[in-house]
Amino acid sequence: MIDVTSAAARRRFYLDRARRKNTRGGGSNLARLMDSDLPGLPSLDERLLTAVDGVLAGALAAAAYAPARMTSDVDVLVRTSAYGDAERCLRHAGYRRERTLAFPNAALGLFGSSWRKGSASLDLISSPQPWVAESFQTLVRNKRGLRILPLPYLVLMKLDSARGIDQGDLGRMLGRLRDDDVEQIVSAVCRHYGDPHAADDIRQYAAIGRWEYETDGAERDGAGRDALP
Repeated sequence: MIDVTSAAARRRFYLDRARRKNTRGGGSNLARLMDSDLPGLPSLDERLLTAVDGVLAGALAAAAYAPARMTSDVDVLVRTSAYGDAERCLRHAGYRRERTLAFPNAALGLFGSSWRKGSASLDLISSPQPWVAESFQTLVRNKRGLRILPLPYLVLMKLDSARGIDQGDLGRMLGRLRDDDVEQIVSAVCRHYGDPHAADDIRQYAAIGRWEYETDGAERDGAGRDALP
Protein backbone atom coordinates (compact mmCIF):
# COMPACT_ATOMS: atom_id res chain seq x y z
CA MET A 1 0.00 0.00 0.00
CA ILE A 2 1.40 3.41 -0.99
CA ASP A 3 1.99 5.89 1.82
CA VAL A 4 0.02 8.80 0.38
CA THR A 5 1.40 11.19 3.03
CA SER A 6 4.93 10.82 1.64
CA ALA A 7 5.99 12.75 -1.47
CA ALA A 8 8.82 10.27 -2.04
CA ALA A 9 6.39 7.32 -1.94
CA ARG A 10 4.03 9.04 -4.37
CA ARG A 11 6.91 9.67 -6.74
CA ARG A 12 8.01 6.03 -6.49
CA PHE A 13 4.51 4.86 -7.37
CA TYR A 14 4.19 7.21 -10.36
CA LEU A 15 7.66 6.54 -11.76
CA ASP A 16 7.50 2.78 -11.31
CA ARG A 17 4.13 2.59 -13.04
CA ALA A 18 5.25 4.87 -15.87
CA ARG A 19 8.34 2.73 -16.50
CA ARG A 20 6.26 -0.45 -16.53
CA LYS A 21 3.74 1.01 -18.94
CA ASN A 22 6.49 2.48 -21.14
CA THR A 23 3.83 4.43 -23.01
CA ARG A 24 5.25 6.18 -26.05
CA GLY A 25 3.53 9.34 -27.15
CA GLY A 26 1.80 9.83 -30.46
CA GLY A 27 4.36 12.42 -31.42
CA SER A 28 2.90 15.49 -29.75
CA ASN A 29 3.81 18.59 -31.74
CA LEU A 30 5.81 20.27 -29.01
CA ALA A 31 6.51 23.46 -30.95
CA ARG A 32 2.81 23.98 -31.66
CA LEU A 33 1.79 23.17 -28.10
CA MET A 34 4.36 25.58 -26.68
CA ASP A 35 3.26 28.36 -29.02
CA SER A 36 -0.37 28.06 -27.98
CA ASP A 37 -1.68 29.96 -24.97
CA LEU A 38 -4.85 28.75 -23.32
CA PRO A 39 -7.36 31.60 -23.19
CA GLY A 40 -8.71 30.22 -19.93
CA LEU A 41 -5.48 30.78 -18.00
CA PRO A 42 -6.00 33.27 -15.18
CA SER A 43 -4.12 36.53 -15.45
CA LEU A 44 -2.38 38.71 -12.91
CA ASP A 45 -1.67 42.41 -13.25
CA GLU A 46 2.09 42.89 -13.59
CA ARG A 47 1.83 45.94 -11.32
CA LEU A 48 0.48 43.78 -8.51
CA LEU A 49 3.20 41.17 -9.00
CA THR A 50 5.81 43.93 -8.90
CA ALA A 51 4.20 45.55 -5.87
CA VAL A 52 4.33 42.36 -3.81
CA ASP A 53 7.89 41.70 -5.10
CA GLY A 54 6.92 38.19 -6.10
CA VAL A 55 7.26 35.63 -8.87
CA LEU A 56 4.63 33.36 -10.33
CA ALA A 57 4.91 29.73 -9.26
CA GLY A 58 2.67 26.69 -9.74
CA ALA A 59 0.78 26.03 -12.95
CA LEU A 60 1.20 29.54 -14.37
CA ALA A 61 4.98 29.25 -14.11
CA ALA A 62 4.88 25.71 -15.51
CA ALA A 63 3.07 27.03 -18.60
CA ALA A 64 6.32 28.77 -19.59
CA TYR A 65 8.29 25.52 -19.47
CA ALA A 66 5.78 23.03 -20.88
CA PRO A 67 2.54 23.08 -22.87
CA ALA A 68 -0.02 25.03 -20.84
CA ARG A 69 -2.85 23.21 -19.09
CA MET A 70 -6.12 24.62 -17.88
CA THR A 71 -5.88 25.96 -14.34
CA SER A 72 -7.52 28.46 -12.03
CA ASP A 73 -4.57 28.62 -9.64
CA VAL A 74 -2.49 31.76 -9.17
CA ASP A 75 0.48 31.03 -6.90
CA VAL A 76 2.89 33.85 -6.03
CA LEU A 77 6.16 33.17 -4.24
CA VAL A 78 7.77 35.97 -2.22
CA ARG A 79 10.83 36.21 -0.03
CA THR A 80 10.13 35.86 3.69
CA SER A 81 11.38 39.40 4.29
CA ALA A 82 8.73 40.70 1.87
CA TYR A 83 5.84 38.54 3.06
CA GLY A 84 4.24 41.03 5.46
CA ASP A 85 4.49 43.86 2.92
CA ALA A 86 3.00 41.58 0.27
CA GLU A 87 -0.04 40.84 2.44
CA ARG A 88 -0.55 44.56 3.09
CA CYS A 89 -0.24 45.22 -0.64
CA LEU A 90 -2.92 42.64 -1.41
CA ARG A 91 -5.27 44.21 1.11
CA HIS A 92 -4.64 47.64 -0.40
CA ALA A 93 -5.43 46.18 -3.85
CA GLY A 94 -8.82 44.96 -2.60
CA TYR A 95 -8.01 41.32 -1.85
CA ARG A 96 -9.51 39.65 1.21
CA ARG A 97 -7.54 37.08 3.21
CA GLU A 98 -9.50 33.82 3.30
CA ARG A 99 -7.32 31.34 5.17
CA THR A 100 -3.86 30.27 6.22
CA LEU A 101 -2.26 27.69 3.95
CA ALA A 102 -0.87 24.54 5.56
CA PHE A 103 1.95 22.37 4.18
CA PRO A 104 2.21 19.66 6.86
CA ASN A 105 4.28 17.20 4.83
CA ALA A 106 6.46 19.66 2.90
CA ALA A 107 10.23 19.60 3.39
CA LEU A 108 10.70 23.09 1.95
CA GLY A 109 9.53 25.12 4.95
CA LEU A 110 6.56 26.54 3.07
CA PHE A 111 3.93 28.79 4.61
CA GLY A 112 1.34 31.04 3.07
CA SER A 113 -2.15 32.49 2.85
CA SER A 114 -5.05 32.37 0.41
CA TRP A 115 -6.64 35.60 -0.91
CA ARG A 116 -9.69 36.50 -2.98
CA LYS A 117 -10.95 39.52 -4.87
CA GLY A 118 -14.29 38.91 -6.57
CA SER A 119 -13.82 35.77 -8.66
CA ALA A 120 -10.01 36.06 -8.58
CA SER A 121 -8.07 33.99 -6.06
CA LEU A 122 -4.38 34.06 -5.21
CA ASP A 123 -2.14 31.99 -2.94
CA LEU A 124 0.78 33.87 -1.41
CA ILE A 125 3.63 31.51 -0.51
CA SER A 126 7.06 31.83 1.06
CA SER A 127 9.75 29.91 2.92
CA PRO A 128 12.69 30.98 5.10
CA GLN A 129 14.91 28.36 3.47
CA PRO A 130 17.82 29.52 1.25
CA TRP A 131 16.34 28.20 -2.01
CA VAL A 132 13.81 31.05 -2.09
CA ALA A 133 16.41 33.82 -1.92
CA GLU A 134 18.55 31.96 -4.46
CA SER A 135 15.62 31.65 -6.86
CA PHE A 136 15.24 35.45 -6.98
CA GLN A 137 18.80 35.87 -8.27
CA THR A 138 17.76 34.80 -11.79
CA LEU A 139 15.23 36.81 -13.77
CA VAL A 140 12.87 34.76 -15.97
CA ARG A 141 9.74 36.10 -17.64
CA ASN A 142 6.91 34.32 -19.43
CA LYS A 143 5.36 35.31 -22.77
CA ARG A 144 3.12 37.82 -20.98
CA GLY A 145 6.16 39.55 -19.51
CA LEU A 146 5.45 38.41 -15.94
CA ARG A 147 8.29 37.28 -13.72
CA ILE A 148 8.17 33.52 -13.03
CA LEU A 149 10.03 31.10 -10.81
CA PRO A 150 13.16 29.73 -12.55
CA LEU A 151 12.74 26.11 -13.63
CA PRO A 152 15.10 24.42 -11.12
CA TYR A 153 13.15 25.83 -8.18
CA LEU A 154 9.79 25.06 -9.77
CA VAL A 155 11.00 21.47 -10.17
CA LEU A 156 12.04 21.52 -6.51
CA MET A 157 8.56 22.63 -5.41
CA LYS A 158 6.79 20.08 -7.60
CA LEU A 159 9.06 17.25 -6.44
CA ASP A 160 8.23 18.09 -2.85
CA SER A 161 4.49 18.32 -3.59
CA ALA A 162 4.29 15.23 -5.82
CA ARG A 163 0.57 15.50 -6.40
CA GLY A 164 -0.65 13.73 -9.52
CA ILE A 165 -0.87 16.95 -11.52
CA ASP A 166 2.62 17.99 -10.38
CA GLN A 167 4.13 14.72 -11.55
CA GLY A 168 2.62 15.19 -14.99
CA ASP A 169 4.05 18.73 -15.06
CA LEU A 170 7.49 17.39 -14.14
CA GLY A 171 7.51 14.98 -17.06
CA ARG A 172 6.40 17.60 -19.55
CA MET A 173 8.78 20.30 -18.30
CA LEU A 174 11.84 18.08 -18.06
CA GLY A 175 11.12 16.05 -21.18
CA ARG A 176 11.82 19.10 -23.35
CA LEU A 177 15.36 19.56 -22.09
CA ARG A 178 18.79 18.40 -23.16
CA ASP A 179 20.63 16.03 -20.84
CA ASP A 180 23.14 18.69 -19.72
CA ASP A 181 20.29 21.03 -18.77
CA VAL A 182 18.61 18.26 -16.80
CA GLU A 183 21.87 17.85 -14.88
CA GLN A 184 21.90 21.58 -14.06
CA ILE A 185 18.49 21.14 -12.50
CA VAL A 186 19.68 18.05 -10.62
CA SER A 187 22.56 20.10 -9.18
CA ALA A 188 20.30 22.96 -8.07
CA VAL A 189 17.70 20.67 -6.50
CA CYS A 190 20.27 18.57 -4.64
CA ARG A 191 21.70 21.71 -3.00
CA HIS A 192 18.38 22.28 -1.26
CA TYR A 193 16.62 18.92 -1.01
CA GLY A 194 17.65 16.16 1.32
CA ASP A 195 15.94 13.29 -0.50
CA PRO A 196 18.69 10.91 -1.74
CA HIS A 197 16.43 9.78 -4.58
CA ALA A 198 15.76 13.28 -5.95
CA ALA A 199 18.51 13.24 -8.58
CA ASP A 200 17.43 9.90 -10.01
CA ASP A 201 13.78 10.95 -9.89
CA ILE A 202 14.50 14.06 -11.97
CA ARG A 203 16.31 12.01 -14.61
CA GLN A 204 13.44 9.54 -14.73
CA TYR A 205 10.83 12.29 -15.13
CA ALA A 206 12.90 13.66 -18.02
CA ALA A 207 13.07 10.24 -19.69
CA ILE A 208 9.35 9.62 -19.26
CA GLY A 209 8.53 13.11 -20.50
CA ARG A 210 10.54 12.51 -23.66
CA TRP A 211 8.39 9.53 -24.51
CA GLU A 212 5.39 11.83 -24.92
CA TYR A 213 7.23 13.97 -27.46
CA GLU A 214 8.63 11.12 -29.53
CA THR A 215 7.88 11.04 -33.23
CA ASP A 216 8.80 8.35 -35.74
CA GLY A 217 12.56 8.33 -36.06
CA ALA A 218 13.06 10.79 -33.20
CA GLU A 219 16.25 10.49 -31.22
CA ARG A 220 15.83 9.17 -27.70
CA ASP A 221 19.05 10.34 -26.09
CA GLY A 222 18.00 13.88 -25.20
CA ALA A 223 20.23 15.51 -27.79
CA GLY A 224 18.88 18.43 -29.76
CA ARG A 225 16.15 19.30 -27.33
CA ASP A 226 15.33 22.72 -25.95
CA ALA A 227 17.91 24.55 -23.92
CA LEU A 228 17.16 25.52 -20.35
CA PRO A 229 15.10 28.76 -20.36
